[in-house]
Amino acid sequence: MATGTRVKNIAVVGAGIYGTTAAIALARSGFSVDLFERERDILQAASGINQYRLHRGYHYPRSAETGSSSRGAVPTFLREYGDAVSDKNKHYYCIAREKSRVSGERFLNFCGESGLEHRTADLPHVRGEAIEVAIEGREFLVDPAKLRSIVRGRLTDVRVRLALGREVGAKDIRGYDAVVNCAYANLNAILEDHPEARRAYQFELCEKPVLKLPEHFRGVSIVVMDGPFFCIDPYADTDLHVMGNVVHAIHASNTGLFPIIPKEYVSVLNRGIVKNPRVTTINKFIEAAAHFMPDIRRAEHVGSMYTIRTVLPNVDSTDARPTIVSRTRGNIINVFSGKLGNSVQAAEEVARIVSDPALADVREA
Repeated sequence: MATGTRVKNIAVVGAGIYGTTAAIALARSGFSVDLFERERDILQAASGINQYRLHRGYHYPRSAETGSSSRGAVPTFLREYGDAVSDKNKHYYCIAREKSRVSGERFLNFCGESGLEHRTADLPHVRGEAIEVAIEGREFLVDPAKLRSIVRGRLTDVRVRLALGREVGAKDIRGYDAVVNCAYANLNAILEDHPEARRAYQFELCEKPVLKLPEHFRGVSIVVMDGPFFCIDPYADTDLHVMGNVVHAIHASNTGLFPIIPKEYVSVLNRGIVKNPRVTTINKFIEAAAHFMPDIRRAEHVGSMYTIRTVLPNVDSTDARPTIVSRTRGNIINVFSGKLGNSVQAAEEVARIVSDPALADVREA
C-alpha cells in the first residue's frame, strides 16, 4: 500500500477458517480489518466440525478438478498452519464391492494418473469380502484445537478486530471500503442490497458422532467409498474417532437461499461435542459400518457434533467441491468452499482483489 494513502477499512463476515485466514492476509497487506462472527468463538461451525482431513484428492475420483485443487492447496496450507497438522496416522481408502460409483480398477487408475501415492493394503479392520480394493495413501489430519489457537494468535498479532456473537446484515457493512463474505451457510444474509448476487445452495444439517473404538483402530483413518458409505478419522491427539456417513449423517436438507433448521436442533448446532444427544442416528451409523467393520459394534458413543454443511446443488454425480472467489457489482467479495485446505489460496486471492480491483473476475480453484 502506497505511503500517505488512506488505509482502507475492510469487513470480513464469518470467522471460520476462510474468514479468519482472509482477515489475516488482508491485515498483513496493510488494511484495517474488522472480523465479525455470529458464533461464540472462531472456527466453531463447519470449520471446527468436520472429518479434519486435509484432502489430497483421494476422496474425489469423480471430480478431477476438485482432486487437483485439493492437492495443489496442501503446500500453502502447510506453510501457514503446519503446526496444526499431523502426518503420523495411517490413511486407508477402500472401494466397496457393491454399490460403489467407481470400480476398484478405476480408483487405482485415478490414483496413478493423479500422482497420488498409494499401495494396496491388506486391512485387518475391514472384511475383505465387503470391499474390492483397499489402499494406503498419504494424507494429513488437522487438529482443530491447535488450529484455533494458531489462528487466534495470528489475528491478535496482525491486529484484526474480532467481534464475536455479532450477526451482521447489509446495513452494518455499508460504511466499509470492501466486504469479504465468508459466512458459508449464511452467505446470502448480507447480500440484501445485491439480490442478483444471491444464489441457491444445498444445505445439509449433519451429525458427526465421536466414538471410542477398540485399541487396534487407534491412529487409523478409514474411508469406504464411493457411494452411500462411511468414514472414521482420529480426533486430534486423543484416543477418539470422528465418524461420517454419506446417508445417515444428514438429518435435514434443503435447497434455497438459507438453511432451514428444525427447532429440535437449534440447541445442539455448532456446540461442539454434545453428550447423550436427544437427536441422533448413531445406531444407523454403526449398523451401516458393521457390514464392513464388525468390530465397530464395540464402539462407545461419546457424543455427537452438529453443523450445517453447504454445497452447490445438483453436483451429486461428480461430488465437485469448487472453491469460488467472486466480486459483486458493489464492494462485496464472496468466498465459497467446502474444503479446509484451500483457505490460504482463497485468502491470497481475496487480498489481491482488494489491493487491485482490476483482478475482480470470478476465479475458481
